[in-house]
Amino acid sequence: MITDKYNNGTPMYETFTHIPEISVYSHNYYIGIDRDLLYGKGDDDDETEWWILHGENNPVLLGYSYCSEGDLLEKTSQRHT
Repeated sequence: MITDKYNNGTPMYETFTHIPEISVYSHNYYIGIDRDLLYGKGDDDDETEWWILHGENNPVLLGYSYCSEGDLLEKTSQRHT
């Protein structure tokens, strides 16, 4: 699965390159492993939901991170359909 190359505990904001040209408040894009396009959707509180935008109309939920916990990735096995 595409999410296998991402590890729990990955510091999301320190590890991946932000793409400011297409990012807006609480909706941010990053270059991931193997040039995956990552999408981080913040909730204005503590949580960011992380998605891998894989193919057309096929986002894959990667997991979550929390500001209060250093924005370390917590992977999930759920998939958006």
